Formats: sequence, structure tokens, C-alpha cells
Amino acid sequence: MNEAFVSVLDILENDPSGAGLRPIREDLLNMDMDIRRNMDRGLAPDEMTTARTSRAMIQAAESILNKLSS
Repeated sequence: MNEAFVSVLDILENDPSGAGLRPIREDLLNMDMDIRRNMDRGLAPDEMTTARTSRAMIQAAESILNKLSS
């Protein structure tokens, strides 16, 4: 991973419209869909717990983005 870290707050400061958040939202959606697909295929109990926790974290990140952009 060679990409430089960019804060969401920096993105919002330089882009008040919030359009710069679109790629982040798309990444979160893609991660959530990938995890959900794996859950639907069936996972071992410990993997299912990890998947549920990961989905909860993704949903929390989406909620934070919504609050920051409103």
C-alpha cells in the first residue's frame, strides 16, 4: 500500500460539497458487499463472528461519514 493517508476531515475541508467522500463510500459499500457474500456462502462460527463485527464497523464508518457531511 503506497497511498498516502488522507484524513476525511481534510477531504471535507477542501471539498465542502462532499463529493470527495464518494470514493470512500463506494469502498465501504464494496467491502460490505464482499463480506455479506461470504456470509451468505457460509462461514465457520468464529469467521461469522469476525464478519459480523467487520460489517458493524463498516456501518459505523458510514454513519460517521453521514454525520460529517451533513
